[in-house]
Amino acid sequence: MSSKIENLFNLTNYRDHPEDKDYVVFFHYNMEQANYFESLLKKEEIEYESFLEEESKKPLMLFAIHKKRFRKALVQNDLSYASFKKPFIPHKWLRYSILIITFILTIIALIGYLKSN
Repeated sequence: MSSKIENLFNLTNYRDHPEDKDYVVFFHYNMEQANYFESLLKKEEIEYESFLEEESKKPLMLFAIHKKRFRKALVQNDLSYASFKKPFIPHKWLRYSILIITFILTIIALIGYLKSN
């Protein structure tokens, strides 16, 4: 039961290795992102073991990395996520419209505050 709750609230893509506590396991569902993460690990010369789990609904790429290399691997993991991240608001015109509306409302609020004093 607690494992299901932990998985529900886990916002990261890494966990301690279930059998060897000296290792951390990073996991990626997007194979393009997993390949990019692997290339970053190789570039930074971070030792790892990888495993492709195809039995689940989506293919899952797992990378086991020793905890001594965790900080360096975490930076590479963040870079791989940033490279494949989609914008929160995908349409450019909508993003700028929201910014402009927010700016106008802030100015109106500031004018209202200054006039009330």
